[in-house]
Amino acid sequence: MRPALTLVLHALLEETREPGARLLSLDRVAEAIGTVAVSADEVEVLVSALEAEGRTVVDAHDVRSPKDDLALVLPAARALAKELGRKPTVAELAVRSGLSEDAVRAALRFAEVMAR
Repeated sequence: MRPALTLVLHALLEETREPGARLLSLDRVAEAIGTVAVSADEVEVLVSALEAEGRTVVDAHDVRSPKDDLALVLPAARALAKELGRKPTVAELAVRSGLSEDAVRAALRFAEVMAR
């Protein structure tokens, strides 16, 4: 792998090092490549290297949005608040909704923005 692509690989691995953040869209890979001239074969090598490191690369339409995740977080938050008698933590919401803590945080930030 060329040095320029090795830098891209390391940057993508670093930003997805948390267990809940191991999903990458092809759009994100393209953004990371930026203006580096690459062949289709080199993109394939990059994606294979990411997958070998435990990352999942998917088409952008397969990646859930914060809006989609909010549809899972809100019912979980309501149910947990009723059960616990208090506001649930992000960790509790993640367990109940089946999402990563990062996805829960993103969904909650999305809700805050939408409430403005």
